[in-house]
Amino acid sequence: MDVPRLLLAAVVCLAFTGPAALAQDDEEIVAQSARVKGPIKPWKQVRGFGRVLDLRTLPVVIDEPGLYAIDRNWQLSQSAVSVYPEPIKITADNVTLDLHSYEISTHVNAPPLSTLLVISGHGVEVRNGSLSACCDGASAVRSTTGAWLHHLSLASSAPMEFEGRGARLTDSEINTVVAVSFAGNSVVRRNTMSCRVGCVAVLGDGTQVIDNKLFPSQGGGIEIVGNNNILANNIADVSSAPDVSEVFEIKGDSNVVRDNIVLLGGMVRTLFAISGAANTLEGNIAGPPTEGLRGGVGIRFATDGNYYGNNRMATTVPFELGGTVQEDWGGNVAY
Repeated sequence: MDVPRLLLAAVVCLAFTGPAALAQDDEEIVAQSARVKGPIKPWKQVRGFGRVLDLRTLPVVIDEPGLYAIDRNWQLSQSAVSVYPEPIKITADNVTLDLHSYEISTHVNAPPLSTLLVISGHGVEVRNGSLSACCDGASAVRSTTGAWLHHLSLASSAPMEFEGRGARLTDSEINTVVAVSFAGNSVVRRNTMSCRVGCVAVLGDGTQVIDNKLFPSQGGGIEIVGNNNILANNIADVSSAPDVSEVFEIKGDSNVVRDNIVLLGGMVRTLFAISGAANTLEGNIAGPPTEGLRGGVGIRFATDGNYYGNNRMATTVPFELGGTVQEDWGGNVAY
């Protein structure tokens, strides 16, 4: 074959292979770009809000630090939550989620058990809005780290659990069926809590439960299982409670129970039940909102070696020692 014919054949081959090669290159560029950018994130950047979440497709995972928000109310469907029982997760550290007075809610029934918001990142703050989880088996929040939740409205049918040390729950309105549980070194402060079976359970050491207002209806109010905790300046209103067993139950040792008030009137068996040792009870008051009403037992001791003084109990049995030996500092009176 002569040279001109060879050149013509080469040109024809290029004419057929060139576009395919170019197309392949384009596809590779798109694929490479997608690999660099990663999957599409469930948020968009909005000036003044930060990253605004889109909760239409679950689960939503916040895996980057920063400021996040919602700009509308969201109700997550039962069908979606049944597939993704942990629909919103914060896995990154240093995340702030500002709800801007909006609400995220679920209305589901187990199975499966579900938790609306699960926090595993450190340095997480959630604020200014509502989280509501109804009904059977539905919890509003679980945190395995020391998250800070404040200025919230929380409603939960299943237990809310703060498993990480150093958690904070402050300045919030809480409606719960079962007690909210906390590990050690936590802060529970300036909350208003309506609770059916229990309000707060402190499982660890060094937690402060201060300046809260409680409305227990059945079961108990605050349970302290750990040691060296502070329970102070709380108001428990049981004036309309149908059946409360213990308003404050202290099972641990070396706790300080000071200046708490119980407003009587409902059906209450024991106000302060003490089964630990070396606990200090001072300045606690149980008073009827209506003259003449009485509670059952004011302070009941089950273990030796506690200290109590200046407590005033408007109860049928103000102080029940049950054969135990306590350090009475004086000022403990019935009225």
